[in-house]
Amino acid sequence: MAKVKLNISSFGAKGYVPLMVSLFLSALMLLPVGTGVSNLMMPHFALMCVFYWTSTRPLMMPYGACAIIGLMLDLWLNVPMGLNLLILVLARLFVINQIKYYKGRSRLIYWAVFAVLAAGLFTLSWALTSIVSGRVTAVEPILFQFLLTIFSYAIIGLLLGRIRRTILA
Repeated sequence: MAKVKLNISSFGAKGYVPLMVSLFLSALMLLPVGTGVSNLMMPHFALMCVFYWTSTRPLMMPYGACAIIGLMLDLWLNVPMGLNLLILVLARLFVINQIKYYKGRSRLIYWAVFAVLAAGLFTLSWALTSIVSGRVTAVEPILFQFLLTIFSYAIIGLLLGRIRRTILA
């Protein structure tokens, strides 16, 4: 019996919806929010997208798509090159290896798994940024973005779920 190899192009144009939505939400991370006096951080939309799409449709969010989104973020943001690429690929690897334990459970379990994943990845991000810069960077901005990301996941998850049910049904 021949083995069938699926790729993202076998899904047709709908196969690119997760990548396009993820790139759009990643671009939203660049919007200037607040005033010059109080700049607010944006949640890490790309991490949310990778977690959501890999949890629901793993074939539609391959490692290459995670790498493209991460590379685009690295080019757009003032972070060490390869940081977001590494974070998003590690997020996909984590989800692929752990999905059997939480697939089909309640949304609260998905949120808890996302919070644990985000905590580890934001800690790794802080550590790598500190190593590259040669000094210990401040924890407060990373902690604030982490909290903003995990509390925003519910809203973004609902939005992505609506997109998945509407377009990819």
